[in-house]
This record gives sequence, C-alpha cells and structure tokens, in this order.
Amino acid sequence: MKKFILLCCIGVVASYFYFNKPSEQAVIELPSLHSKNALLLNENGDVLYEKNADAIIYPASLTKIMTAIVAIEASEDLQMQTMVAPQTITEFTAQNASMAGFKAGDLVTIEDLLYGTLLASGADATATLANVIAGSEGEFVALMNDKARELGLADTHFANTSGLHDAAHVSSVRDISRLFRYAIENPYFYQILTTKSYTTYVPDELTIASTLYSKMPGVADAIVGGKTGYTPEAGLCLASVIEKNDALFIFVTTNASGPWTTPFHVEDALAAYAAL
Repeated sequence: MKKFILLCCIGVVASYFYFNKPSEQAVIELPSLHSKNALLLNENGDVLYEKNADAIIYPASLTKIMTAIVAIEASEDLQMQTMVAPQTITEFTAQNASMAGFKAGDLVTIEDLLYGTLLASGADATATLANVIAGSEGEFVALMNDKARELGLADTHFANTSGLHDAAHVSSVRDISRLFRYAIENPYFYQILTTKSYTTYVPDELTIASTLYSKMPGVADAIVGGKTGYTPEAGLCLASVIEKNDALFIFVTTNASGPWTTPFHVEDALAAYAAL
C-alpha cells in the first residue's frame, strides 16, 4: 500500500511538471538597455526578459493604446463624423502637446481620429475622440479606468487621454504589456498600429505618418508596429510588436533618456530583435 501511494505521488508530481513545464524559448539577455523598465514577451505571453517591470512609471503617450482600444470598442460606426473644436486646438497647442495636424473646425471621422491617435500621437485626436464618444474627456477617462480594472491592471490609473504628465497618471510596463497584448488582438487596432501612413480628407488631404519609422534605419525590418511616447518625467517609451523568424514578440520599455536626438527606446527594441 505504501509503495502504491508513493507511485501515485510520483505520478502526480511528474504530471504537474509535464503540463506546467517552462517555455522552451531561451531567456534573453539584454545587458545594456538604455530603458530603466522593460518587458519582452513571446506571442504566448511568456516572459523572455524583464527589468523593473513592476515599478510604477508614467506611461506618457503609451496611454493612447488604451484611448484607442476603448474608442474602437465603444464605436458602432467608425465613419461617423464630428468636428474638431477650436478650444481643443488652443488647449493642447498651449501645452506643447504632440498633435496630429487637425485644424479647428475640421470635420473628421472616428477612423481619422484613431489614426491620428496611434500614428501621430495627437492630443487633438484623443480629445476629439473623447468628446464624440463620451461627451467629455473626464467621462472618457472613466471608461479607460473601467477597462483597466476589467483587464486587471492593478498598477494603472489614467487621468487623461493623451498621456500628458499628471502625478496621478501611472502604470507599470507589466500592465502596459498586458494592455498592449489585449489591444493587438483587435484586428482594427492592429491594422492601424502597423500602418506607416494614412491620408485623411478634412477637407484638405492630411497625411498622418507613424512617429516610429522615421527614428532610425532598419526599424521597419524589425518592428511591425509600435506606439512611442515621451515626457520629461516618463522618458522615452515604446510599446512595439517585433517580428522575427515568423514569430511575433511584444517589447515594452519606458524611462530611456530623451528627448529625441538619440532614439534610445528604438535602439533598445532593435537590440531585443537582434537578441531573439
């Protein structure tokens, strides 16, 4: 009987380790990253590399990942039109926020605004999205925080739609990675994220280019799509989808020295690509 019980225990333990065996993907070494916070995942969500992934950070324009996915999920008609309010342009120009290039009084579609949000990182786009979908930025931010709770983002709290600095506007790269994995599962979000440029008609043509691909040579060969960000408090940030050997990887970094003279956040993503 004792032998039988022992064999059963061995069988249970063996089964546990078989069904819970670690990923066969080797752990990646990235000893010289510029970014203070980083997390690299494979497409199954396995952690391949992490650095201060649970530290509280300011997400800067990585915020717009949440802005865009909430707007997509809340919109029944992406071709619905709205007007860019003059006060929106005035407010964010005064704050020196990044802008997509819309003008006061432009008639734009929700689709235009989504491209302006994810490609150009425009605060003019995020604020207009918030107004048309929720009636105000405050009401839209409430939707963003509801979504954060739904996704279990315990370190995350949003105070605005753009990522402009606010002491209460915080996250972690682990939370941003979870959010990013969720967002890219939406085909429309992924389509926008991986587009290099997009042309609107508002009423003149406005070409919106990705803020990522102009940073340095070789980016388009390694990074399928990504969302950049920067504030002095957040440093250079990047949430990127990397493709290598027909496999996709997610790499999220924050707190690289900036601003933009040397794109250290992009250098880190290319270093991860080389190490895979």
